[in-house]
Amino acid sequence: MPSGVAKFGVAALGGKIYVVGGYDTRRTVMVYDIAANSWASGPALPRGTDNVAALATADRLYAMGGEASTAFQVFDPASGQWSAGPILPRISFASAAAASGGRLHLVGGWNYSNSASASVASHSVFDPASQGWSSAAALSTPRNAAGAAAIDDRVYVVGGRAPGIRAADQQSLASVEVYTAATDQWAAGAPLPTARGSLAVVALGGRLYALGGESTPGTVSDAVERYDPATQAWTALPAMPYRSHGLGAVVVGDAIYVMGGFGGASDAVGSESMALYRYQP
Repeated sequence: MPSGVAKFGVAALGGKIYVVGGYDTRRTVMVYDIAANSWASGPALPRGTDNVAALATADRLYAMGGEASTAFQVFDPASGQWSAGPILPRISFASAAAASGGRLHLVGGWNYSNSASASVASHSVFDPASQGWSSAAALSTPRNAAGAAAIDDRVYVVGGRAPGIRAADQQSLASVEVYTAATDQWAAGAPLPTARGSLAVVALGGRLYALGGESTPGTVSDAVERYDPATQAWTALPAMPYRSHGLGAVVVGDAIYVMGGFGGASDAVGSESMALYRYQP
């Protein structure tokens, strides 16, 4: 990448990968053209942010919350411009996000309070058709910095941290929760073999991939683990080429693109990675 970045949002749209924001409260947007194998600068975010959740639909890119609080920043690649969408129902800092059934699910996060630090269990759903937010069933375990991805009609929330967000008040989680929209219910999934927060999670070929993260405060992971819903089992795969947390990953075609993150524990300013890897399991 043109510069090292961690705790950013990433989404793919129209053959390009968008890396938005990043620690500490960046407005930058870096755009990777897959076919050209080149990077360019995109239009800057109206509001700088980190610990932001990013998702894309067929024609829009969404940057939700993070350091930008309840801001819902929407990018239209046709016009090349950002606009403000309907504000989030709550502050969503270090929330997990996944798109399923044409809707955007924003789950968990941190309460944005240094004096009374705690994770949250909230679950908000955005419908691009109606441009409205609604509430859905909350997580069983409040968590922040989890990963999320959707397979078929289910949203999987993987790992994360609780009860707080700082090294002194949090532990990494192995637990997995699975949401079914038809019943508006969460169920327990098979736990991660390696508890990790600040990890990246994607879905490819009907399976989940959990990459990197911080396994305990002070231990940065290069682990890659794959979950198969058919067998409800995790499998350890060859490790990433680098150790990273606060990294990003996105699926395009038959490949996972993995990038950035902190190489050092916690908010290790100066250890932000410029790496971009293409991974075909």
